[in-house]
Amino acid sequence: MSRSRRACLARLLEMDSALARMERELPADVVSIGRDARRKVALWRNRLASGEAELSGLSATLREISLMMDALTARLLLAPWDGPRRTRLKS
Repeated sequence: MSRSRRACLARLLEMDSALARMERELPADVVSIGRDARRKVALWRNRLASGEAELSGLSATLREISLMMDALTARLLLAPWDGPRRTRLKS
């Protein structure tokens, strides 16, 4: 596998990890955007890993996913936050 493909795979893995962390805190109105972004990441990770993808097509997709992530980040920052989710411990 070429160096550029490995770099793209690494970037997609980073994006997926960031989206997974965001997913836990996303407000209900944007959960579908987060899922869609993760699907796109998974699709391209699989394509690159199997050697089926052209890197030229990946550039546009990375821009699209980045815009989705920016929108999700903005929504997270604008959402009221009551602190971390609490779980009740049973005594």
